[in-house]
Amino acid sequence: MAHKLAGTPVQEQDIIDVQTLVDAYFDNAPDITDPTQLVSFGTSGHRGTSLNGTFTDLHVAAITQAICDGRGQFGATGPLFVGQDTHALSQPALVTVLEVLAGNGVTAMVDADMDFVPTPSVSRAIIRYNESHDHKADGIVITPSHNPPDNGGIKYNATNGGPADTLITKWIETRANEYVRAYCELEGFKRISIDNIEPDQQIPYDYKGLYVEELSSIINMEAIQSAKPKVLVNALGGSGLGYWRAIKERYNLNMDIINDEYDPTFSFMTYDHDGKVRMDCSSEYAMADVIKQIGNYDLAVGNDPDYDRYGIVSAYGLTSPNAFLVTAADYLFTTRGWTDKGVGKTVVCTTMIDKWAAIKDVPVYEVPVGFKYFSSLLFDGEIGIGGEESAGASFLKKDGTVWTTDKDGMVMALLAMEMYAVMGATVDRLYNNIVEGCGDPRFGRIDAACTKAAKAKLKQLNASSITATEVDGDTITNVRTTSLYNDMPIDGVRVETETGWFVARPSGTEDLYKIYGESYKGDKGLIALLTAGEEIVTAALSDEV
Repeated sequence: MAHKLAGTPVQEQDIIDVQTLVDAYFDNAPDITDPTQLVSFGTSGHRGTSLNGTFTDLHVAAITQAICDGRGQFGATGPLFVGQDTHALSQPALVTVLEVLAGNGVTAMVDADMDFVPTPSVSRAIIRYNESHDHKADGIVITPSHNPPDNGGIKYNATNGGPADTLITKWIETRANEYVRAYCELEGFKRISIDNIEPDQQIPYDYKGLYVEELSSIINMEAIQSAKPKVLVNALGGSGLGYWRAIKERYNLNMDIINDEYDPTFSFMTYDHDGKVRMDCSSEYAMADVIKQIGNYDLAVGNDPDYDRYGIVSAYGLTSPNAFLVTAADYLFTTRGWTDKGVGKTVVCTTMIDKWAAIKDVPVYEVPVGFKYFSSLLFDGEIGIGGEESAGASFLKKDGTVWTTDKDGMVMALLAMEMYAVMGATVDRLYNNIVEGCGDPRFGRIDAACTKAAKAKLKQLNASSITATEVDGDTITNVRTTSLYNDMPIDGVRVETETGWFVARPSGTEDLYKIYGESYKGDKGLIALLTAGEEIVTAALSDEV
């Protein structure tokens, strides 16, 4: 049930104090005896807030120093591309990153206009640079994604342009925590004050200009220009707000842009489903601004602060990421003429993709949760598109070569415009055509409270620990703890029946586990599936702990 404030404007008492947040970033230090305050990489990076000592100058400096120590063995001997979003903590964190890079003699590629740089633009820059240079570049993106305004985050992108794999992030995490502990014992690391950095250590780079100019290599911009769909863009105060302005001007598109001014408090936001301020463009509550205006437009789009996610709105409302992923795949494989590509999905994505792929004879690459698992598949051209249920996706250029190996919310939004221009229909109508041949599932997620010990057990759970034989009256046909592609651990368990499935995975930040589910038995069937799933997993964890 949604919070009573969900979808309503943020109240004054809930607007962050930026100065307090920034002061705490420099003044607070993590308690090294508290595991929750050490460096911890989730699916791709470290996140936290300075207010409780989980994201501070020391965290960022230690992570950056660890990256400098290891990037050579990760294959990076060239410059390092740096991007940051519009969260308040991203600005002081950028200074920390640049100071440590300079101290280690690493050349930083910074935005030529000293502007914000979205995640996909960093990925694109790494790929672009490495196509013509022997000394390979890598990157750092300073962002906590769509998390609340008081959060900060930092992640490392490898030489293929995508989020670093688990081996690399675990190495960085371990090394960074060694620095955190050592620093607290008065041992420091290499760092040069921002005022003393030599000019040749920071190279201006035209992130935005190059990205915008290259869009015609992946999107049919001519079709959009010709059809002139009227589009509302919710920039959500994010790092790509200047990109949308440049795209509109460069390609003469018929669009209005809202929330396109820098406001690190994100005071223009509406509350999310749980009453928190969260810049999640895939949430109908966070996108309330555009949903209420959709009657004046053919479609609306939005992106989160680092622009790696997308939200697509039509007269039918906010399109689910699952529906858009399968519809986008159908459109791309039809219009791009791909015959030797697969489609990538995570273990918690809809099986509509599998049903569609079986009809089209397209191979499916199912991976664990995390876009890093798609990076090499996109880079090598094995998949044409890869996406997550959480509204993150990217796809190949028109010629079948790599565009980005990280999530790109802008090209997904532009693809929705292209699909409308070419097909004359919104995503929802195109998805309904696929539903007619594949079924009409319901997808959802619930959270269940549990202890830290139970979370740890769930992550290592064996398939044999699930002793139930049915879910909501349907016989369990398969239980597994690994992905179908490369048999990789999914950090949880997946239970399947003929009419649906659920996946249980521990939360990376809270004492709870998440249950994702999909049912082909309607809304009531989904509720029954999720409820039964929680009971089954709770029973398994009770036996285990």
